Amino acid sequence: MQFDIGTFYLAGALVSALLGAAIGAGGGLASRHNGLATVVYATLALAAGFFAIGLGAPADSAALECLGISLVAVGATLFRLAVDQLHGQSKSPRTPLFILGAMLLAVWGSLVGGTPPEVRAAVGAFGIAVVFLLPVAPLFRAQEPGAAGRAHQLALVVFVFAASVAFTRGVAVATGAAPAGPLAASPVNVLFALGLLGALAAGAFAFLILLRQRDVETLALRDGLTEILNRPALHEQIERVLSLARRRGFSCSVLLADLDHFSQINVEQGHRGGDEVLRHFVTLARGVVRREDVLGRYGGGQFAMLLFATPATGALALARRLRTALAAKPPRIQGLGVALTASYGVAESRPGEELTAAELLRRADAALAEAKARGRDCAVSHDEIGSPPPRT
Repeated sequence: MQFDIGTFYLAGALVSALLGAAIGAGGGLASRHNGLATVVYATLALAAGFFAIGLGAPADSAALECLGISLVAVGATLFRLAVDQLHGQSKSPRTPLFILGAMLLAVWGSLVGGTPPEVRAAVGAFGIAVVFLLPVAPLFRAQEPGAAGRAHQLALVVFVFAASVAFTRGVAVATGAAPAGPLAASPVNVLFALGLLGALAAGAFAFLILLRQRDVETLALRDGLTEILNRPALHEQIERVLSLARRRGFSCSVLLADLDHFSQINVEQGHRGGDEVLRHFVTLARGVVRREDVLGRYGGGQFAMLLFATPATGALALARRLRTALAAKPPRIQGLGVALTASYGVAESRPGEELTAAELLRRADAALAEAKARGRDCAVSHDEIGSPPPRT
């Protein structure tokens, strides 16, 4: 019976190691999610914990048991933090980390002073029960449609089951109804091992499904060629940022860039050459915008950048940086450099103005038209031309 229970823990180590490798190696677009690395760390911690318990030798069982329980607790806590990060439900991990720290202190403190094995085992079981309840609240709050929602519900049920089994083991050990060693022959120990293994598998697979769904959603928001926001997603994101700026009293500016004579480049260099030019401009644009700014493809050879907390003068300065970058590093097609310039239109949304995304883009488009009328390869602010005439 001891060998059979240890096999469950060794199987958990194998499953968690394989899941960690699968999530880490197959991340793709999911690698942009903050929770991915956390899930990988969690599965690796669980693998080490299960392995330590599964290979527990009688001569060193106390230290190995504490190590295994500690690593399992770390893995469960990391799952909790990963759920928070993926759903943006928590900005501060203080509470779960405080609970984890208190649990680890109690587990390792039980090794000091010749604590009876029954007390040490009960403390470890109760600690596991507490940390396995940590992912329950965010999993319960998470509202995901389809397969991701069902996977989260399954993970929620399994984590509750594992916590219940751990609590039951703690009570059984404390009352003398079950042996202290986690590998000793006992129905409670079998359920405990299966509960830990089930929580790992259900939690990790739930994240795999969620990350795959997020990949699909991300692809729907991206331009297939340049991998930046497409026009509908760009419009929606600009609206969100403008709403935030209005609440906080910040200015925001839109910089609309149009590659000069792009249709002629498509004719002379072919569509593949034109695609290379578009990707090259996006690479340069990413080098000048900040993480809080929004970059998207507006259509054809046009790109829009929403610059957060930036007045029109700052947007014009960024346009000059882009002009300099294009002149210093033109795109190359089949090994040959291609002369490329762009025209830029800038519009600013100031505190107190209730401009929508469509209105701000319309102003930037009017400034862009003026830049083209001035001979292209320049930047014009909407403030220089006044309000555009109403559309008829």
